[in-house]
Amino acid sequence: MSMALALTLSILGGLGGFTAGLLGVGGGLLLFPLLLYVPPLLGLEILDAKTVAAVVVSQVFFSTLIGGTAHWRSGHVHGRLTLVAGAAAMAGSFLGGVVSKWVSEWFLLLLFGVVTLLAAAMMFLPGPSLEQEQIPVQRVVLPMVPLALFSCVTGIVVGFLGAGNFVFVPLLIYVLKVPTRIAIGSNLAIAVLSTSSGFLGKLLTGQIPFLMTLAVVIGAAFGALGGEWCHRRVSPRALRYVYAALAGVITVRIWITILG
Repeated sequence: MSMALALTLSILGGLGGFTAGLLGVGGGLLLFPLLLYVPPLLGLEILDAKTVAAVVVSQVFFSTLIGGTAHWRSGHVHGRLTLVAGAAAMAGSFLGGVVSKWVSEWFLLLLFGVVTLLAAAMMFLPGPSLEQEQIPVQRVVLPMVPLALFSCVTGIVVGFLGAGNFVFVPLLIYVLKVPTRIAIGSNLAIAVLSTSSGFLGKLLTGQIPFLMTLAVVIGAAFGALGGEWCHRRVSPRALRYVYAALAGVITVRIWITILG
């Protein structure tokens, strides 16, 4: 790996980590397409989808661990939600991480396109009211059985792609009406659990490129702290708008690749 590629990966990792701290999406939503498209644009090595997925799941684990800890200290993590969803997602993530060794690159791209499209579609639903946004974390009540089932399916996607936890954010905000800051903070904590088993699955099957991963993770660590600092200074509505814009742009770009 050249120094130019290492520097590029570190910068891209920082962008992914920043979105993790700011929006609670683990960074995979942004980092997956960045790693696919940016290095070739700069005349550097082309990374295939399997390599990208392996690097992303590593970056997401470390950036969510750092960002999730910061959000927990700020009181934005729902404990029961995190445990139920995280445990179910871990089981699915390990399965997806192992099975991903035998799927094609085209399947991974298609899966990412479908997942981003679903996340973008949920954002057309009305968000939480101002009254709902002010509910403290101790009073947030959720249907745990449907949440666990959905989390297991999402975990499988995370294991395949290294990304997928970003679906939790629109689900919690737009479907379950969880306050935006609590949804973002809790999603980061869930992502720590789900990506840990997905990372383990890829590690045990020899899919992790260590030097590339190290470069990305170093950048992600600094980015996650900066993103959480900005999160505390941005309104919930602005956070939802930024998330929607990011998901929309990435969805369009991925589907241009798939259909092209």
